[in-house]
Amino acid sequence: MIYTERLASGATLLLEPVDRTDTLCIGFWFLHGSRDEAPGQRGYSHLLEHMLFKGTSKRSALSIAQEIDRVGGIINAFTEKETTCVYTIIPREHLRLAFDILTDMTVGSLLDPGEMEKEKEVIVTEIRSVDDSPEEKGHDRYLREMWGDHPLARKITGEVNEVKNAGRADVLRFTREWLVPANTIIAVAGNFDPQEARDLASAVYSAPSVMTRAARTPPRWRRKAAFVPDRFNQVQIYAGTCYGLDHQVGPYYTSLVFSTAVGESMSSRLFQKLREELALCYTVYSFRTFFSDTGLWTIYGNSTPGQTRKFLDELDKELCRLLAEPLSGTEIEDAKSHLVGSMILSREDMETRMKRLARQYLMMDRVLSFEESVASLRAVTAADIERHALMCLRGDSFALLAYGSKEVGKLKKFDFSFAEAPASASAAPSTGGPARRAARG
Repeated sequence: MIYTERLASGATLLLEPVDRTDTLCIGFWFLHGSRDEAPGQRGYSHLLEHMLFKGTSKRSALSIAQEIDRVGGIINAFTEKETTCVYTIIPREHLRLAFDILTDMTVGSLLDPGEMEKEKEVIVTEIRSVDDSPEEKGHDRYLREMWGDHPLARKITGEVNEVKNAGRADVLRFTREWLVPANTIIAVAGNFDPQEARDLASAVYSAPSVMTRAARTPPRWRRKAAFVPDRFNQVQIYAGTCYGLDHQVGPYYTSLVFSTAVGESMSSRLFQKLREELALCYTVYSFRTFFSDTGLWTIYGNSTPGQTRKFLDELDKELCRLLAEPLSGTEIEDAKSHLVGSMILSREDMETRMKRLARQYLMMDRVLSFEESVASLRAVTAADIERHALMCLRGDSFALLAYGSKEVGKLKKFDFSFAEAPASASAAPSTGGPARRAARG
């Protein structure tokens, strides 16, 4: 059973007790990310995530690590465009210890100036390591090409100069603004007593808070084909679309089934055609990204400069075929059974369960049980899939970036032919449901 509760402090509590495990995972989610930073705060969410580990009034940075290590646990964190999360995976008998450490990090972080200066150097190294990754650097460039200077197109880490210029007083104000109960979700999955978890979660914050969040503005997607040379050997290819997000259960599971059949499995159309049959790439797949007001469907592949044009031509043919020959009943049912099997496997992982609690709640204001999720998957119809395909393959929004090799400039005359196809022209864009909070899948 899954429990959802608004605590007296204003924080949201999500619990999923699981009897048949000896572990548990607790996540403290803060509903802010790089998208929510003011111009003078860029990189602060990510810097704050790092600083939560650097000591409190009760514990040094070493003590935080030692107390978790001593019981065989794991403590980690991540920053996204709309959320920041710190979490621990730990043996079930240490629920109280896990809550004590995460609470201490949340409300007692010192933001020590000396530690902050050292951690800035760590983050600069992290930023520069991304600059050495053509796949990550290409994805950052893809969002900038299509979304321009919209906050969702920013680097989560901020730029090197922005990190170096961050001052403790400004980061402290940022912390007091965002690390408040009204902006917090506490998610727990594993073997624990629900009442004990409620009591511990209720004690995280000493008092309720009031916060005012500036309205988020959806990005405007630019239909374009961009060819950007850089110092890398291979060509990174990103192609896809952006659409208004519908927060209902049906459209969410339709997008899962559609993308799985097209490019998220080894038997998918894209992998079988472009890699297995034609050997045009090492990697090709599709993926979905969900924000509070916007959904993305993206195809990624990489190829050598000599094969990139043929890769793009064959990708274009596959997308044209997707409109002319919609996914068959067998392809749809195979995708559904693949997803159900993946859900069964992921049930053994408490970290995955914890993240699912928070992400589903952020996406739909509710969390589905395993049985409800399977039923929702099974309910997706061929007509649902075809409507979703038409929404994704709209000529007015499908975009392309080819990035990496110095030779990509030779491709500048390429564009997708399916964009002019009558089938896609008739598809109306989805306006989506009411914008709520953040989710990334």
